[in-house]
Amino acid sequence: SRDGSLAEQHQQADCGVARSQILRCEVSDADVCTDPEVIMSFSRGAAPPISQVNNLQPQSRKDRQAQQHREDLEKMRLRNRREGYCRYEENGVTPKPDSLAYISEADRFVTDTAAVEKRERQAAIAKREQMIGNRRAVRADSEEKRWRTIEMEHAMDKQREETMRQEATFSKANKTSMPYNPINLKYSDGRDGQCLKYSDDALKYRGALRADNLQRRSNSGYNPITGESVQRVSVPPPPQPPGFLSHM
Repeated sequence: SRDGSLAEQHQQADCGVARSQILRCEVSDADVCTDPEVIMSFSRGAAPPISQVNNLQPQSRKDRQAQQHREDLEKMRLRNRREGYCRYEENGVTPKPDSLAYISEADRFVTDTAAVEKRERQAAIAKREQMIGNRRAVRADSEEKRWRTIEMEHAMDKQREETMRQEATFSKANKTSMPYNPINLKYSDGRDGQCLKYSDDALKYRGALRADNLQRRSNSGYNPITGESVQRVSVPPPPQPPGFLSHM
């Protein structure tokens, strides 16, 4: 009984090894066992018959880590797929309507190229004429504004000259501060000249009175150095105020 139990344990161990080998192997569709007796014996714990298997090459740690990298994984998937690295786009010959290479089917079969070229030339000529017309209009507007500015400046200069002529702006610079002409040594005509003449005559009269008073009080009428008689100061008559001042 002891020998029988040992044999049974060895048989179960061999069965477990066979199961682990089967789990680590990749069996093709042609090698799958469909015999019911073999399947029943495998379910009862018996060792199944070993058929042809495809062993997988074990990968190194570097290869396993490289597969975890996203970029390398994408490159590997692109390399292993059917199209390879080429991108497949459905109906890629016809360009999109918003692209520069798009042309409608109606325009694709236009055969009158001479008319097309003529329209293009006419469009280019019209565009050039439009540019020239716009440039001419801009220059004419600028010239009109320039002449309008010149006329406004001329009108402002004339108005300024007329204002200065009426207000005697520049003639005031030649006018003296007193109503007296230093060239001909005459007083100006008018009330200002008469008032200035009266003021000067009164100043001269007061000066002569003071000189005569000092001369009378300083000596006895002769020069103490030379002993000659001193000529008396001539006192002019008192000036008369102008007529318009006498009535005030």
